[in-house]
Amino acid sequence: MSYTKANYRDVDELGGGLHFMRDALETERLGVTILECDPNWTGKAHDHAEEGHEEVYFLVSGVATLVVDGEVIPLESGDAVRVSPEATRQFRNGDTASFVVVTGSP
Repeated sequence: MSYTKANYRDVDELGGGLHFMRDALETERLGVTILECDPNWTGKAHDHAEEGHEEVYFLVSGVATLVVDGEVIPLESGDAVRVSPEATRQFRNGDTASFVVVTGSP
């Protein structure tokens, strides 16, 4: 088959709103994560230097910040930010619920 379809609601939720779609979509090189954030939710600070994965954070709805190597980047609906593999990143949601799509690949 030349495509795979999956709904994030059918994927087990981890860590308070994270839906890792890689297995459901059967991707080989691309990671896709759907993040439904409760108000004031904060993700874990991390990098992907070991795996060599860059990521793009796309804020579909809501207001949030992305902290990259200590720099606070304000986000509003429609904003996308690419983060290099070695950079430390942490997603911080604002005062309302938000919806984020995160993609990553080596």
